[in-house]
Amino acid sequence: MGNYVRIAGTAAFCLLGSWLAFRLVNDGLYPLAAFVSAAVIFVALTSLQQSLSSWRWLATALVMALLFTVFPIFYTIYLSFTNMSGGHLLTKAQVVKRISAEMYRPDEGASWGWTAYQKGKDYLLLLEQEDGYSTVKPGELPEERNFREAPGEIDGYAKMSPAVTLQNLQALGEMEFGRPPQVIRIISMQEVAVQLPAYSYNDIENTFTDNQSGEEYSSLFGTYTSQSGKTLTPGYFVNINWNNYIRFLGNQGFLKPVFGMLIWNISFSLFSVLISFAIGMMIALIFDDLKFRRLIRTLLIIPYPIPVLVSIVVWRALLNENLGLITTLIAGISGFTPKFFTNAALTRFAVIMINVYLSYPYFYVLSSGALRSISKDFFEAAAIDGAGAFTIIRKITLPMVMRILAPLVIASFCFNFNNFTLIWGFNAGLPAMADTAAPMGQTDLLISFIYRLGFSSSNAADYGFSAAITVLLFILVALMVFFQTLNTKTMKETR
Repeated sequence: MGNYVRIAGTAAFCLLGSWLAFRLVNDGLYPLAAFVSAAVIFVALTSLQQSLSSWRWLATALVMALLFTVFPIFYTIYLSFTNMSGGHLLTKAQVVKRISAEMYRPDEGASWGWTAYQKGKDYLLLLEQEDGYSTVKPGELPEERNFREAPGEIDGYAKMSPAVTLQNLQALGEMEFGRPPQVIRIISMQEVAVQLPAYSYNDIENTFTDNQSGEEYSSLFGTYTSQSGKTLTPGYFVNINWNNYIRFLGNQGFLKPVFGMLIWNISFSLFSVLISFAIGMMIALIFDDLKFRRLIRTLLIIPYPIPVLVSIVVWRALLNENLGLITTLIAGISGFTPKFFTNAALTRFAVIMINVYLSYPYFYVLSSGALRSISKDFFEAAAIDGAGAFTIIRKITLPMVMRILAPLVIASFCFNFNNFTLIWGFNAGLPAMADTAAPMGQTDLLISFIYRLGFSSSNAADYGFSAAITVLLFILVALMVFFQTLNTKTMKETR
């Protein structure tokens, strides 16, 4: 019985997955369709093949993990070779379907008065023509009726009052009554009219023809364009090979400021980690042996559980250039009012300072735990040999703590390299840079620049180009992590 249930469940899953893959192929979403197809085959094999039964319970979890981790990486790489942007968001199949659905009302087209009737979720229109009445339903031809006036009910359809008609007007206006190519649509509360397809599509030549003017539109980089320069919207994304990478690497308007952004990105991550680690380590060494160390430890880690966005909002208020507490205090002492939001150097100093405030409790907790794992015999032996406190820290404490914390320090560096929340939450990467090919900020990290380019710039959303920069950023971070890991003593000893 259990085998039959498993086989039935597998069959249902395969049918559902196959239907979904078929729909995705119809919409032109080939990468996702390929992934769904592979997932269906994998689940079917693990369920039906006895030799793969050990994978059976992991199949669902593995498919979900690949869907939310591996697939986005490959899809980003795929998009980096396309011109996907604000004007090219859809696939070719979706664009063809949308443009083919556009209609127009011919000048000589017929129009009539109408009355709506309803039966459940189905609708019927009674057309008031010059020579009598006819009824029409979605997808059916009009049918002549021998009525003298609009009846209260037609074939089980109840007449809709003006108030109810007005409430359902949007839904009625989106419906197509009659049968193509002559479609009847509601154009006002008093009138319906015959509408014809605005464009005819040639599947073989991939062209559209304007049914009113006869003008032909051919596909040009995903946009249907006529010889006169007119275009049809929307466009679809197409493969443009290495153009996005060439556009970035070969344009000084991008490359020069982004190189400076990369230096700042590395500096921000490096200083944030080093200062936070140093403060956390120092606190662990100084305060861990005090009488009220539990209370002190609780007070020191308060910044850690507070939501990051809340802390950023508080710091924005403290550093406000006009009314901020810290700004006012500095101005009262020195007579100088720091511009933490408009001066590039001070803004960079501020975000590093805030990041240190948010990060040092994490390193304090790690350092405190690492120090407790070191045997006191090492310190006693060093003290007997006459080593001073600084020598013990430099020669014993720090190397042994780093053996334990090196992977976590590297992970923290990688996290700060992509610390979008702090940069965008504090000042959105501003102040702005001058003479750049795209909007860039003095405190932008590469990740916030990519977000600005792909999602924040209202007139220049360029997802394919953003994906290309993301791929380059991924390669850069991966190389940095690889070499950092390779050069840590922990990993060398493990090898």
